[in-house]
Amino acid sequence: MQQLNTHPALAQLLIQSAAARAAFQERRTIEVEKPAYQVCPSGRGFWHIVDTATEKVAAFRHSYGEALAYAKFLSVRKRDDIGAEG
Repeated sequence: MQQLNTHPALAQLLIQSAAARAAFQERRTIEVEKPAYQVCPSGRGFWHIVDTATEKVAAFRHSYGEALAYAKFLSVRKRDDIGAEG
């Protein structure tokens, strides 16, 4: 079988693309921590705060800012309550 004559620049690009594919595959295997609560729109000017572990609505708010603040409050409370007795 006849070997193709490749340009040196093409050979370098093939090496770089193989390295880029390997780096991309490595990033895909990194596990990203899910947030404890997610803010989702539910109608006009209405926001649900959803527990990502159970996919159930934990609370609701009428403004996005309030929903974000309450979701952060709930996630801190959930984080601090882990392992707490009571």
